Amino acid sequence: MMMLVSLIAGTASWGDTGKVELRPAGYKLTAPAYVVPVRDGRDTVELIETQAAELSALREYLAAQNASLERVAAEFETLETAVTDERKAWQSEVEKLAQRNERLSSPWSIGFFGGYDPFRDEAVCGVGVTYAVIRF
Repeated sequence: MMMLVSLIAGTASWGDTGKVELRPAGYKLTAPAYVVPVRDGRDTVELIETQAAELSALREYLAAQNASLERVAAEFETLETAVTDERKAWQSEVEKLAQRNERLSSPWSIGFFGGYDPFRDEAVCGVGVTYAVIRF
């Protein structure tokens, strides 16, 4: 709780500021400034350059990931389109089969007849309308 209060108040300090000196205005400076040893300044610049290189590498990685995600999104859209087309094709086939089943389930049909009459000694053929009483 004390740490939280210290952080909120801005009094917490994690770094060593013992080597930082505040020089008054006019002492080789035009305004009050923090003066640090050259070694600490070089370390700070090196840290900034290292972080800049890391950020650049991370930006490149993110750009590559964004390109991959865009490719995946495009493939996903293609897949969704293919699924939609397939679903439409299946639905049209289902409708065709339903109509065919409805037509085939009707007891009425047109049939061709053919036969032989042994009493009159003649062959007979024809076309007629039939009604199915029993189906097998």
